[in-house]
Amino acid sequence: MSLTNYTKSKSRRNGGIRTLGLIDRNEFATATYSSAEKGYSSVTLDEDCFFAKFEFREDEAEYKEEVLLSNGAWSVTHELRFTLDKMGNDCGPVITTLTNASLNGMIALVVTNNGDTFLVGYSPEFGKERPLRLHAADGTTGRKLSDGTRETVVLRSEDVSKAIPLFDDPTKLFQ
Repeated sequence: MSLTNYTKSKSRRNGGIRTLGLIDRNEFATATYSSAEKGYSSVTLDEDCFFAKFEFREDEAEYKEEVLLSNGAWSVTHELRFTLDKMGNDCGPVITTLTNASLNGMIALVVTNNGDTFLVGYSPEFGKERPLRLHAADGTTGRKLSDGTRETVVLRSEDVSKAIPLFDDPTKLFQ
């Protein structure tokens, strides 16, 4: 197998996430893969289903991938981390919902600050079989009056490929 060329990018390389959507994997029908574009050309959701939008302050959401090779087998760990404001009555029900959704698993729609869009928790090899699940939810009230209160959520999944880009308009997947 020959290696693929890589040419350094002259485009923006800003970090962070602009938009985050989550959906129960049972409400996600399919994604159509385009080999020519090397990404998903469209996504189909069950009737009357949409991605739930999760809002956060700027610079408080991150998506990471770690590719590991061990004994000739590789795996990719996908991690989505975002912070919700104010641990308490507003976040408690959200954490409960994410915990319950983890039983089925979730698929995320991640739009970066550079305008790239990825599906996470769905892959060409496994489809919906290896979705994101709640790994941790860490809430704090803070100690001092000047400390902030927050709830940090970590979702993870593992499969054998990096997240695939979505080239369709992501805004139509939200209500």
